[in-house]
Amino acid sequence: MKKLLLCLVLFMALLLTCSVALAEGELPTEPFTWEQLATIAGATLATLLVVQLLKLPIDKIWKIPTRLVAYAIALVVMILATHFTAGLTPQNAILAAVNAVIVALAAMGSYELTFAKLKK
Repeated sequence: MKKLLLCLVLFMALLLTCSVALAEGELPTEPFTWEQLATIAGATLATLLVVQLLKLPIDKIWKIPTRLVAYAIALVVMILATHFTAGLTPQNAILAAVNAVIVALAAMGSYELTFAKLKK
């Protein structure tokens, strides 16, 4: 079951990375670039993977709701990606915070469609 879950996560990562690359017209040469992380698809994938990596240790130590963890990770990803691509200004930071809501919701929805169904 764990192998199936890992294969599914890797397939999703490959699919999202390739879809971002095809939209840009070139194939990726590295797993993530700041330009890819600045997109909703790239940030969603990164958020989903990082949340899945950190969720169990965070739940064991602190009882922080996973939705808050997902938003915090999405916010960090979007702020860093904005900083390294367009430059971080107060206007861009506010926009990154709003986009982080979309990214967190998309990551949680992706989790519900894949991982939650596997648990049942």
